[in-house]
Order: sequence, then structure tokens, then C-alpha cells
Amino acid sequence: MHAVVNTLTFKDVVDRNLFASVETDLVPAMRAVEGFVDIYIVQTGIDEITLVILGVDADALDRAATQVGSPWMVANVVPLLAGPPNRKVGPVLAAS
Repeated sequence: MHAVVNTLTFKDVVDRNLFASVETDLVPAMRAVEGFVDIYIVQTGIDEITLVILGVDADALDRAATQVGSPWMVANVVPLLAGPPNRKVGPVLAAS
């Protein structure tokens, strides 16, 4: 299993309503991507969100980003960011 960890810093305080439609819009589209496992959206600061996205391998994460994640981010989140996301990808070494 692999993970993408994206840290997003917003220009202003995070509007939690921005992520209200994730379960109804984004998640079903991500689940349609072969190899996608799960997504977690964590508020890690008043102006910061961390996304943890899991896939069976790095290719699955690339497909999820290209087909669903990036278009959704550009349409809904990117204009609100203070700068580019801090994106890291790697293998999961342990899980419960």
C-alpha cells in the first residue's frame, strides 16, 4: 500500500463547509478509480488541512489524482490556497 500526504495552507481560516460535499461527490468518484483505498481529510491548523490518500500502489494514487483529485482541487480548493500543496508520496510501512 502507498499513501499521498498533502498539506494545504489556506489564505484564511479554513471553511469546513468547503469539505461538506466530499463524502457525496469526491469519495464516490475516487472509489471508481481502480486501486484507490481511502481518503482522510484532517484539519491540522486554523488555516491548514492535511489530506491522507491511500492506494494499493503509487500508480493507483497517480490515477486517482489525475482522474479525480486534481480536477476537484482546481475547481474547489486551489484558488483559496496561500501557495502550492506540500505533496509527499511513499509506501506505507505499518498499519493497524
